[in-house]
Amino acid sequence: MKAHQILPAALALGLVTSASAALTITNGDFETGGGSGIDNVTGWFDKLTGANFWEGAWQTTNQSPNGTNVVVFSSFEADDFGSPTSNTNDGSYLYQLIGTADGATSVQVAFDFGAPNDDPGSRDLGLTVGIYAYDGVGAFTAADDIDVRGGAGVTLLDSQSFTLISTGVDGLISSYSSTLDLSSAGSQQLFLRFNGYLNGTSESWPVLDNVSVTAIPEPSTYAAILGALTLAAAAGRRRRIRV
Repeated sequence: MKAHQILPAALALGLVTSASAALTITNGDFETGGGSGIDNVTGWFDKLTGANFWEGAWQTTNQSPNGTNVVVFSSFEADDFGSPTSNTNDGSYLYQLIGTADGATSVQVAFDFGAPNDDPGSRDLGLTVGIYAYDGVGAFTAADDIDVRGGAGVTLLDSQSFTLISTGVDGLISSYSSTLDLSSAGSQQLFLRFNGYLNGTSESWPVLDNVSVTAIPEPSTYAAILGALTLAAAAGRRRRIRV
């Protein structure tokens, strides 16, 4: 059996599975339902604050550093406006259900992070990305104005924080990537959450865009693939011997 025939044969035998299909993002580029100052971010759960929408997170083309729809996070913290804490997971938030680990041991989250075009510069912006697991037993129900962080039956699996100093120059936005641990996720539902936080003492309005997720398979997945390839190759050799 030729090398290019081995993998299709393994797939036909049902021995190769894909973990990456388990995790998906809805409206990661924020182009669906976009506009000017949209309080309710389409496809995501966030804090709705009515007329004071700037106290949560909002979807907008205004203040966009890249000319597309983006999300801007409030400079204030969603649970204690005006009284920031040192906790980098504490801030105006945005989250959604992305699926289950399905054998993956980590997830790579890619996104763009920057400052709004009306930022005057020299502000210390903070953005945190985290993965939360819900056990299906606690009383938590995902909804706007209900944060997954602190929900009953919800556990923070992993998070990473990023900072930048704004320059006051339009178009300040760059691509970032974070690999978050899913080793204790099991079969729990996974939520991807972003929050802005005050890294310094001045105002900061972090911008988020182009979110995507890629599951990273566990070693046993690679072992299954290797085993399938070995079986397929052996089957090919046996056929050649018979001929």
